[in-house]
Amino acid sequence: MKILLISYDYCKYDGRLRELIKVAKKLGEVTYITRASDGEQPLEKSHILYQDRGYSSFILFVCMQVQKLGRQDLIFIDNRKGILPGYLAKKLAGADYVVQDCRELYDMKSAAGIPGKIGCVMERIFTKRADVVIAANAYRARIMVKMFNLKKEPLNYENIRRLEYTSEEKRRQVEAECREFFAEPKFRIVSTAGCDMTRTTGKMLEAMKGLGSGYELLLIGESEEEDELIVRETIRRLGLTNVKILPRMDQDHLKYFIQNSQAGMVTYHQRDLNNRYCASGKIFEFLFEGKPVVTSTNPPLKDFCEKYKVGQASDDYEQAVRILAGQYDRWRNRVERFVSRVHVKQNNQKLAEQIRKQLEEQKR
Repeated sequence: MKILLISYDYCKYDGRLRELIKVAKKLGEVTYITRASDGEQPLEKSHILYQDRGYSSFILFVCMQVQKLGRQDLIFIDNRKGILPGYLAKKLAGADYVVQDCRELYDMKSAAGIPGKIGCVMERIFTKRADVVIAANAYRARIMVKMFNLKKEPLNYENIRRLEYTSEEKRRQVEAECREFFAEPKFRIVSTAGCDMTRTTGKMLEAMKGLGSGYELLLIGESEEEDELIVRETIRRLGLTNVKILPRMDQDHLKYFIQNSQAGMVTYHQRDLNNRYCASGKIFEFLFEGKPVVTSTNPPLKDFCEKYKVGQASDDYEQAVRILAGQYDRWRNRVERFVSRVHVKQNNQKLAEQIRKQLEEQKR
């Protein structure tokens, strides 16, 4: 089966996208189109990079690539911005099937601006037309049945993913670059939300004031300029010397930073569906490196921490960090036991088999 996977995200930075490509490869011969970040090169011959000139140009670019590729059997749509180019590709390529992954969950009330509301309309129109729909967790799958008037509950594909070094040479290079950063012993907490103030970053900063110099918060990620200014002003106002702001990292650097820190922080607000019922793969990125987590109390995160005992879901971040640090070896042992039972490859294989089964049912 010839498959075209379409994504308006960056393969270099997007863990879920990388795993979906692996799932698609279990189903057939895959060509995949993704956005290119600065200096990024195709991972292989079947990887087509779009040099970013905006979303409208992306749609045209996909259509041009489909004309070159010829007939495809299946179009694999990654997220809502893949919908319009995906269904155009289906028509142009004469594809029989569409598989749609819905990693986000916004309704019209919570969608940001006109583009966000257009995205909601596109999902409402097209999601029910997909042959297979995938949700990012069980909470979202149940909500989507009613939201999109689906005939069956979407497949549940949790964001189980592990960071990997691209090569041993790259690991050594990153270690040489970054070793000195960790020279001073501290209890380091990593947040990959950057300075995003909607991700309760302000509460994290308040917690760092209480925790003191023996702890350090690393804010890693791409940030809006306004948010970064707010964070820097808060750091200055609180007199913090234990917070570092770092740019978005590729998986080699991110893996090294998590490996050499002590805990992960995974937090979201609860003012809309997408965040309240968050589906964070970041938890697994931390756990696979042996690090316990502090999370906000969103239902999926709270239930996860309570069920598997691998972290603290709390609205009091200072207390939660102190609980982890106070019995750190015990928490590390719990994480080790948990990850020994979780397998990325099995998760991908299960989804591939479920997709194959639903496609076979379509033929009958």
